[in-house]
Amino acid sequence: MRTARVAHSAASLLGAMARELGSRVRWRQRGLDEVEALLSVLLAIVIAHAIGATNIGWAAFTGFMVMRTQLAETLSRGVLRMLGTAVGAAMGWALITREADTPVVVALALLFVGTVTLYAAITRRHSHAWLFTGLTFAMVALDSLKQPQMAVHAFALTRVLEVAAGTSAGILVNLASAWTVRPRIQGAQHLFADTVENAPPEWQKAAAAHALLAGGVLGVLPLLSPLLGASTLVQAAITIMAVMTVPLLSLDGEGNAVGTRIAHRFAGCALGALAAAGAIVVSHHHLPLAVALLCLGVWVGRHIENSGKSFAYIGTQFAVVLLVVVVPDDIHQIASAPGWARLSGIVLGIALLVPAREAAKWLGRRLSRRAVSDS
Repeated sequence: MRTARVAHSAASLLGAMARELGSRVRWRQRGLDEVEALLSVLLAIVIAHAIGATNIGWAAFTGFMVMRTQLAETLSRGVLRMLGTAVGAAMGWALITREADTPVVVALALLFVGTVTLYAAITRRHSHAWLFTGLTFAMVALDSLKQPQMAVHAFALTRVLEVAAGTSAGILVNLASAWTVRPRIQGAQHLFADTVENAPPEWQKAAAAHALLAGGVLGVLPLLSPLLGASTLVQAAITIMAVMTVPLLSLDGEGNAVGTRIAHRFAGCALGALAAAGAIVVSHHHLPLAVALLCLGVWVGRHIENSGKSFAYIGTQFAVVLLVVVVPDDIHQIASAPGWARLSGIVLGIALLVPAREAAKWLGRRLSRRAVSDS
């Protein structure tokens, strides 16, 4: 019965997204943003290659995520990502230079840093900086288990270059659009509209438990390093952090808002992974076709993200996974192996996180029943 309900919900969700994709685009509200996001992605790829970055998909992902209508928001998202990336890379480098890059030590470090940064990303200001501090630290620390120190130093440096490429692309596209096309389509707008941030909340018990769960799952990854490659472990860490970053309000109350949010992120990852796998197979060693499929995927993801519907986050995750998996690191040689490695990491992250969440919910129910019986 439960399987039937899940299948029915999945079918309804897919139908709703299909109808959204078939809806008529309103250029004043959504179409221009989708074109800008696509241009930001393509420009980020070009800039990343020009400045010598290695993980081009990460630059493309940054270009997609930082691009917003207001220049102030684009700048804020980009600068915070760069700050978090730099701090996380420095922390990861400090860890391995102390010869502490053994699986157990890295596991404990990921448990602590992942928990703290995710909690801060959910509850504090400048959440992008906190999230990318944890993400980049995890990436550098996990890579250190497979690479010598000099290689890890290059890995940390290129993370900063990739975020800089994506941020620069978003700013350039935003400025070019604001000076040319956007005023004619959407009317005059302020480039630097005010952004309001709420004051940091007090201690949040639910957010702390949520972050600790994510940190615990992150801590499992280094222990798997003898069996898995660095790319798989890094992508699994990214998936775990991305899936578990949810709004603070969704953790309150007795509802299942966080479960729905995470389910939608899982759905986006799964759909993006399927689309990426298809794109890898279809466009193998064929650059123009790969670019065309990438553009189509970015538009699909952004269009769903801009829907304003409950499934908007599926579009974000769909596009992110597609970019990370499909965008080649070497423009002269499109290889499927890196894409499959990243895809396996996404699957690993989901496979570890789902049972961990179920176990945590079971333990919570058991403790609640025991507390009621004792009272």
